[in-house]
Amino acid sequence: MIGLIDDGKLRTLRRISGGYAGHVPCSRLVMMRGCVVLVVFVAGCIRSSSEAPGLEGVGVQAECNRDDGCVAVGVKCCDCPSFAVPASDESHQACEDVMCSNKHCPRNVRAACDLGRCVLVCLAMECRQSCLFGFATDASGCLSCACAGPVVPECLDADDCVEVRADCCGCARGGRDTAVLRDDAEAFDAGLRCPAAPQCPPVNTCEPTKAPQCIRGRCALGASAALPADACGRFDVGVCASDEVCVVNGPNARVNEEGLGLCMPASSQAQDR
Repeated sequence: MIGLIDDGKLRTLRRISGGYAGHVPCSRLVMMRGCVVLVVFVAGCIRSSSEAPGLEGVGVQAECNRDDGCVAVGVKCCDCPSFAVPASDESHQACEDVMCSNKHCPRNVRAACDLGRCVLVCLAMECRQSCLFGFATDASGCLSCACAGPVVPECLDADDCVEVRADCCGCARGGRDTAVLRDDAEAFDAGLRCPAAPQCPPVNTCEPTKAPQCIRGRCALGASAALPADACGRFDVGVCASDEVCVVNGPNARVNEEGLGLCMPASSQAQDR
């Protein structure tokens, strides 16, 4: 890896090896509220096939064994975190002495060690506002308390979307799937430029609970469940009681996908915006 000397240079990301890009749920939320622990998986971290646990084969060395062996980093030294690396990573060490002015990042992530790999974990945050279009997802793949901007919808409902492979293997053969407009499926697959017989691992990584959905005007794989009554954060959903706050990055995947939170009792143990 190439060391960095100022905040304007890019970190050298791990190279993606030539067969497939493995995908696993790479974010996990952990929030203590009294004696309750909430855990939710949010996909959104940048991971290459060399980082996906269970897909590398026998004899691959783990890059961590404890959470404190990992650090959350951005693409540039002064960027907000968007992925995680080992604390010994050269690109991280090269940025340690870089002074960053006016750096204000939401406290919605932390680095963790998951099955020997460094990943980003989405943290629960109390958001004390509602937004016209819901909360924004930042570069880490986690929700923040910032309001999402308007989008020109490309779909109106789930029938407009179809599931396709996101890489040459697809989730049925160890890769990833995604969702696109039904009319764009053929062009999307052609754009992958896959070989006739791609090298793929003999493992199925498909998520059976997800299906093509139209989420916030975009085709995506998501949960089909209806929004719960205690969803919050957008003007067209419920309002939290006076002794509750709207908490994003919670345990409900459908709520997270819609850029919403859940009404929960106010607690100093959750991160505030």
